[in-house]
Amino acid sequence: MVDKALALDAMAKLDLESPAEVNRVKTVYNDKDAPGHAQLKQILKKMCPYFVDSEAYATGNKTVNSYKVCCEVVDYCSFYVQTWFYIACGGVGLLLIIIILIVVFCCCCKKRGGGGKDAESIETSDATEKEDY
Repeated sequence: MVDKALALDAMAKLDLESPAEVNRVKTVYNDKDAPGHAQLKQILKKMCPYFVDSEAYATGNKTVNSYKVCCEVVDYCSFYVQTWFYIACGGVGLLLIIIILIVVFCCCCKKRGGGGKDAESIETSDATEKEDY
């Protein structure tokens, strides 16, 4: 829980910074050869998952610096990064597997001939009895 509190505190401090500081964070994050790139990347990797718990995210405030850094620079707010997207993909995949198994099972049962009323009616029909005598 301490990590969450520290991350939210760091985002609150980032929100108080000037737009020039946000631009500096953007350039350092995007330039892999810049000094401090690895450290900044680690800090943002730890901080941005907690952005969804912040008040700015809840209210949809896109003007705060934490939104600009986490959503625009790190691209953490995209739908394909969220947990619900992975859960939905897993559910759809599981549903497809179940449907495929049902279709394969039904096709295998039909190929075996299954018997049924058609087989009985052929065996006891009048045409087959006349041919046997």
